[in-house]
Parts: sequence; C-alpha cells; structure tokens
Amino acid sequence: MSFPLPSLLCSIEELLYEVQWLEGLILVTESRRTSFVSISQLGGLLGRLRGHPKGSVLAEKLCISLSESNANGASKPVLVLNRDGGFWLGVIGISGKHSEYHQTIAHLQRCFDLNV
Repeated sequence: MSFPLPSLLCSIEELLYEVQWLEGLILVTESRRTSFVSISQLGGLLGRLRGHPKGSVLAEKLCISLSESNANGASKPVLVLNRDGGFWLGVIGISGKHSEYHQTIAHLQRCFDLNV
C-alpha cells in the first residue's frame, strides 16, 4: 500500500483535530478503524511491530517520524497496517484550506485508481 485509501482521509483528519495537541501517532488497522496511540502507549506498539518481518525497520522509521513530526505542530505520523504485513507510514497534518483538502483527496483517488 503506497498511501491510505482516500476513504480513510476523512476519519484520519477528524481524529487529528481531536488529538492535535497530544504527542503520538494515528494508527489504522486492517479493520479500517483509526485510533490514537499516545507516546505512553508507544512501547507496546513498537514491541508488537518488532515481532514481525520488517517490523524492526518500520519501528525505526516510526520513531524518526515521531521525532520529526513534533516540530511540525499539528502534524502526526499515520501508520496504516494491513493483515498481509504491508503498511503505509506518512505524516498528515490538518489541512489549512477546505479546497486543498478536497484536491488532496481527489489526487489520492486518482493514484489509487491507477494502482487498482
């Protein structure tokens, strides 16, 4: 998976508004449910990740992403985990303008349509 499905962006952004001042990341599991993982809960997540193939590399990238996103204000790392072991890790922030948000969703939808 190269990016979150466009249908997930709305729920990710809604959660981002709720937790914008907290330190942590947004996690999307195979059930397509978004949740917030605070810094205090991060040890458990990293431990589970390291138990999977390529999990150590992902855990390292996640830690780097967390440290970089702290400087970006309301941006948070987003980790999308698939059952097959695939994942997407990126940083998503609260969109400044409503039209930019819709342009981003339209762009991701076009990319998704090309990959299907």
